[in-house]
Amino acid sequence: MAAKETDLLEEMDLSSVECLNQATGKDWGNALKQGYREDAGLFCASDDDEQLIITIPFRQIVYLSSIAIQGPADGTAPKVVKIFVNKPNLSFDNCAKKATEQLTLTADQVTNGEQLELDFTQFQNVRVVSIFVDSNQGGGDVTNVSKIIINGAPVHTTNMSELKKC
Repeated sequence: MAAKETDLLEEMDLSSVECLNQATGKDWGNALKQGYREDAGLFCASDDDEQLIITIPFRQIVYLSSIAIQGPADGTAPKVVKIFVNKPNLSFDNCAKKATEQLTLTADQVTNGEQLELDFTQFQNVRVVSIFVDSNQGGGDVTNVSKIIINGAPVHTTNMSELKKC
């Protein structure tokens, strides 16, 4: 029986999230943390150019089923997003490699925060997910992400040390 799929916010290790190229005062917490991500006036913004890498570790192994990435309708919302699994030290140099999945978001999808299905076979046994925002809707130098919701479920494993001999 499959576990019930839900928002994996409670499974995220928020104390260990990293974001590369975020603007000061407009960090990843605005897009991920409960309460902040519901406020349309708050967002995670890129700093030097349109690219961002948000690396999210989980407290336990999970599988991912869908993702929603939301941004404003002013052309600064993400367009091309690459998702990498179990690459905890992802850098901008590594992002040219083949991603686990690449999404090209339409303006409607990103403005509405539409949940997009992920290839289930590629998103099992996930310890860390890295989201690389490659470009934005308007082609400008700043990308704004107002909300990220990742759906899935924990992968229940057997603790071998708890098994008793027969």
